[in-house]
Amino acid sequence: MLQKTKENICGNMVRELVPGSLEVHPLPGFGAIEIGTHRFLHPREPGNVGQPRFLHIWQNRDGAWKLSRVISYDH
Repeated sequence: MLQKTKENICGNMVRELVPGSLEVHPLPGFGAIEIGTHRFLHPREPGNVGQPRFLHIWQNRDGAWKLSRVISYDH
């Protein structure tokens, strides 16, 4: 799966945050949840655009933030 992602997505697509879509909510005792919508653009196919949603779970341990889970959905 990782190899196919590298071959088909990495270097071929551009991802940008949809303005106004980002939400961040605290998770007391753990960290935070980041939710939003991102737009995937294909530079060689300008009309080929997708706008899935994403969810990132961040953990704050000893003052350091670490991305714990990444979920992209609604493709």
